[in-house]
Amino acid sequence: MSELDYYENPEYQNFLISSKRRELTPPEIVFKHFNLKEVMNLVDFGMGLGYFTLELKKQLPKDAWLWGAEYQQDLLDEVLHWKNREEISNFTPFFIEKSDHPLLPEWIPAPDAVFASLVLSTFPDPGLAMDGLIRSIKKGGKLIVLDWMKNEYSIGPKINDKISLDKMKFLAELYHLDIVKNVRISEHVYGLEVVAGKNFEYSFYDLREEEDTTEEFIRS
Repeated sequence: MSELDYYENPEYQNFLISSKRRELTPPEIVFKHFNLKEVMNLVDFGMGLGYFTLELKKQLPKDAWLWGAEYQQDLLDEVLHWKNREEISNFTPFFIEKSDHPLLPEWIPAPDAVFASLVLSTFPDPGLAMDGLIRSIKKGGKLIVLDWMKNEYSIGPKINDKISLDKMKFLAELYHLDIVKNVRISEHVYGLEVVAGKNFEYSFYDLREEEDTTEEFIRS
């Protein structure tokens, strides 16, 4: 197994829908800090088995739509069965290709916001991942990030694979993104609200030509 494929382990995925996950990312704390009341299209990026699905729907306007993006087909199949069994409305789970620079498909409406919980630290360069997601959002939209603090926890990524709050903020700035809010969600998880900065260019270009950002540097 590679160092970063813990998130493909069924034990980890089951942990993510357990009561212990609630201790890490309590929804009442998350949504006290991040308001989705005016969001009409929201993408749950890296949806997994749908831990946040119903919680996110509670936060959205009644006629809003939730889109669940997932690249692991077995997880997506389980969520689709659950959606149909429970007749969950205004919710579309969909497959997204695994990519270091994720871009949402053009067939879904450009979302007002993207929600990414315990996902960005799985990317070789979380800054590049944020860049792709911001490009997929409506101008003026926001990216909400929950991720691991750089301390020990019994399951999930190794401490060396976690991205500290300061490093995540630095990576966002490197890609011309602004952090408009950062909060402590729990002892092991922080939260960020990210938007395009004034120097962010929506035209596509390879920022790697300007900045040689190695993975060793990112995770230091």
